[in-house]
Amino acid sequence: MFRWVHSGWAMKLREQLRKMWVRVVLYSLAGIGLALTAQFVGPYLPYIPKIDLASGSVGSLLNIIASSMLAVTTFSMSIIVSAYSSATANATPRATRLLEEDRVAQTAVSIFIGSFLFSIVGIIGLSAGMYPDKARVLLFIATLLDIFLITWALLRWVNHLNEFGRMSDIIDRIEEAAMRPTRLYRESPALGAVPGQSVLPDTAPVITADTPGYVRYIDMAELQEASELAGVEVEIRRMPGKYAHRGEVLLRLSAQVEDKFQHAMRDCFTLGTSRNFDQDLQYGMTVLGEVASKALSPGINDPGTAIEVLRAGTRVLQEFHRPLEEEREPDYPRVHAPPLDVPQLYASFFAPIARDGTAVLEVQETLHDCLNVLAREGHLPAARREAGRARERSGKNLTELWEKQMLGID
Repeated sequence: MFRWVHSGWAMKLREQLRKMWVRVVLYSLAGIGLALTAQFVGPYLPYIPKIDLASGSVGSLLNIIASSMLAVTTFSMSIIVSAYSSATANATPRATRLLEEDRVAQTAVSIFIGSFLFSIVGIIGLSAGMYPDKARVLLFIATLLDIFLITWALLRWVNHLNEFGRMSDIIDRIEEAAMRPTRLYRESPALGAVPGQSVLPDTAPVITADTPGYVRYIDMAELQEASELAGVEVEIRRMPGKYAHRGEVLLRLSAQVEDKFQHAMRDCFTLGTSRNFDQDLQYGMTVLGEVASKALSPGINDPGTAIEVLRAGTRVLQEFHRPLEEEREPDYPRVHAPPLDVPQLYASFFAPIARDGTAVLEVQETLHDCLNVLAREGHLPAARREAGRARERSGKNLTELWEKQMLGID
């Protein structure tokens, strides 16, 4: 039987779990739950005199936690918002999404807010007489554990602040995000489908987009299953990263299918108002290029950052071109999809840097060095084309003869 729950929903769930509010809610509920359950579990605890005496200080400890955690949370959020603003101003607005998914920052803020709510509920419970003697002991032990958790989160957060939101950190995050689709496309050039473009005729039945947006994710496994049950072959016309207008073709079919299969196949496409890194390698390379372009703008004028970006992008492309140990058969034989446009991938990364750094010798030297490496290890025609275009641009903008000679420009 066809499964109507697609892994596209799993992708949406992963996106939600990456957001800060999810962790904040979970830790907050855990803190409230711990404070409320103490009164029920406490009566079953054994009597330990020393702990019982120490539990008299639980009210003071909870007051300290409540007052300090509110200040620490406010301070932490101001740091995070400042990092977002800095990334937008100095790198690219697209990088803020990666900072928003930072697990260390999310965990720290979640623990601080959860501890604050735990202490508030505990103070209210103590004032209302909800905790008998043994329940007070359990609340005391929970408070000690909470203090240990806060200390661990603070130390981790303070150490993390040494790098959080800095330019090198942003470049590393974008590179890491781009590596995920890089490995995916290296192992499965067409996302596991049969590579091919315009396999089915233009007159073939089609499935169109019912809402406009960027293709963020394609559930290839469910598309294969729907195709098998419908007894057809399909050709993907809009790969991840492409924008689909309402009514634009998403799929071509080898034959007409029932409405239920059309709906199932359309649901395999997740569309949104913005692009996503998970299946969109070109987006990762474009965002890296944006960071270099911003660094080379007259207002910032930071060629060193552009050089770091060139090295990072080259590492991504080298990983993409790294040979496979063995060739893999397509995972989804009924699905046809266009392979990644490698020349366009090179252009989306190198062209903006070559344009904005056309008169900066050190940037041009690094750019040609990276393209020479990719000419040997990667896509030779694309690397030569970008190198030729960069030399042509530089020849018109470099004023010194010796600079042109260093770049091999006649």
